[in-house]
Amino acid sequence: MISIGRWRKRTKGCVPVKSFFRRMLNTDATILKGNQSNEVGTQSKPRNNETMAPVFSLLFSVCTLNSCSKNDNQIDGGGTEIPMDLKSDQLVAADNQFGLEMVKQVNAELEEGKNLMISPMSISLALAMAYNGAEGDTKTQMEEMLHKAGMSADQINQTYQGLVKALSSHDPKVQLSIANAIFYNQSFSIKPDFITTNQTYYNAEVEALNFSNTNATLNHVNGWVRSNTNNKIHSIIDKVSPYDVMYLINAIYFKGEWTYQFEKKNTKTRTFHTASDGDVQVPMMELGKTKFQFLNTEKFTALELPYGSGKFSMLIMLPNEKYTTDDVIAALNPTNLTHWLSQLHELETVVFLPKFEFTYENSLVDNLKALGMLDAFNAAKSDFSGISDQQDLYISEVKHKSYIKVDEEGTEAAAVTGITFDVTSVEPNSIFNVDHPFIFAIREKDTNALLFIGKVNNPLLDE
Repeated sequence: MISIGRWRKRTKGCVPVKSFFRRMLNTDATILKGNQSNEVGTQSKPRNNETMAPVFSLLFSVCTLNSCSKNDNQIDGGGTEIPMDLKSDQLVAADNQFGLEMVKQVNAELEEGKNLMISPMSISLALAMAYNGAEGDTKTQMEEMLHKAGMSADQINQTYQGLVKALSSHDPKVQLSIANAIFYNQSFSIKPDFITTNQTYYNAEVEALNFSNTNATLNHVNGWVRSNTNNKIHSIIDKVSPYDVMYLINAIYFKGEWTYQFEKKNTKTRTFHTASDGDVQVPMMELGKTKFQFLNTEKFTALELPYGSGKFSMLIMLPNEKYTTDDVIAALNPTNLTHWLSQLHELETVVFLPKFEFTYENSLVDNLKALGMLDAFNAAKSDFSGISDQQDLYISEVKHKSYIKVDEEGTEAAAVTGITFDVTSVEPNSIFNVDHPFIFAIREKDTNALLFIGKVNNPLLDE
């Protein structure tokens, strides 16, 4: 039995596409570099009812249709395979490395006991659009931070174009939409090539607005956000500064039903052991014995819960005894993640998973600076001459917001990244009980692309 509330955890899920992960292991070492940890494949006894933070990882994953065992609650359906070439592997590996580095950054500054979730894909896509206008040291710093040194702008743009198109039509049982937009002040002189590139490769909606009409601009931009997140995220800008000249925005919306459905009649109030607030009573879902993909390492136990026809999945990472969610996050790097996913194996188990719903928001400026993107935020040093000939153009804000809801039916998640440009003037048992803090990430399994990653310290918190 797998209970996501206790330190004993077990996982179920679909068989991953291991050939993709093997290709990732052979990708450029500069992209996949990371600490080699002895926790890969190590068996350890899961923790008991200690108050520790579990790691719940929601990763959108892809699996073969015949790799998941059917039960009475399984959803039937099909899906397409996503072909991966070397450049696709390289780009996804780069984005995942950047995403894992970013989640470590935001986790380090997270208020104790709070939940978090970011979308590495949303952040990467927004920055990719900005990158198309960067030159000189600004461009170099961005490509190094994003681990895309060695890839040309055309290669990056073309690969993202193919990846987004494939993901959006990947599983007929899962709704995934990815949208981009550029809103700029009608008085701001913007280069046509910058607009054309982002329209062509990112399908960006482009509009010139009268920024001096601040209320109309706020309503229009935030209305786009609401429309492209199914009203789950209501805004990305709070005010229009006189110095604002352009907003680059990415929005991702996901909705997937569990392949193996939880029945509402089985949801009961149970204890969840938080890391900082003691024991709390939460609505805990229960799923009878079902075969999932599972992994037990020294630091955590993992279980994979598929959506729809199995192309996307939630990977739950629950810390074992003596370890916390922070310990698991510290161990996250592309090498470890790839190895862990390749070691998933089938286990029949009962699953206990708490219902939860929360929002998260954060400015990523300091985090991006810490990762090496410095000049873009400095009006005296920034070089965005690919966007405009205006010399003092720089990025003043990178705001990220996210939303997630997990219940008996499945998962609904959304994320928005807004970039503001300014000018100056052990052995498994049969229960997986998620009853303490955990980390979650949502991934697509053919590409291993990380769409969302976060941490739940308390399922009762709504932000």
